Amino acid sequence: MDGYSLQSFDGKSDFSIWQQKMKGILIQQKVFKAIDSKYTDNISDEKKIQNDEFAYSSIILNLSDNVLRKVGKQSSSKDLWEKLEDLYTETSLPSKLFLLEKKFHYKLDLSKSIDENLDDFTKLIQDIKLTGDKNIDEYSPIVLLNAIPKSYSDAKAAIKYGRDSVNLDTVVNGLKSKEMDLKVSKPS
Repeated sequence: MDGYSLQSFDGKSDFSIWQQKMKGILIQQKVFKAIDSKYTDNISDEKKIQNDEFAYSSIILNLSDNVLRKVGKQSSSKDLWEKLEDLYTETSLPSKLFLLEKKFHYKLDLSKSIDENLDDFTKLIQDIKLTGDKNIDEYSPIVLLNAIPKSYSDAKAAIKYGRDSVNLDTVVNGLKSKEMDLKVSKPS
């Protein structure tokens, strides 16, 4: 695969991350159009078939045997992609409510770095987006602000009251700045 390797998706790892990476590989191979069907009019049927076969083989070569058995034989790369999404993307209302509840009760874990906490938070946001929630980005900064512990209260106040508007980048930068301040002022 042109020197790019991707860990086979085994059904247990993060599907959304695997899917993003797989999409990147298919785009670099110039065959993702076989999945999204956004061909220009001047593409021959033969070229479409070649692209589909190449995309199909690239996907199945990056699936574990157990996942391959679950998806079964699909007729096209698009069908295979959609079957994987059906199997590994949870869009039910109970799942969405569980994730939203988890998000609104999210708290920073001070035993982890800010980057590790933000990775957890971002994963939660991505999982919620996969359920079809298109408004998640609107309230993410507020949820993250509420996740800030008391030891970061001065940073929280500066983020909340020192600006005309607050976005996720503002909150993240404020948290990282406070983390650096704490590291510098920590006695060695």
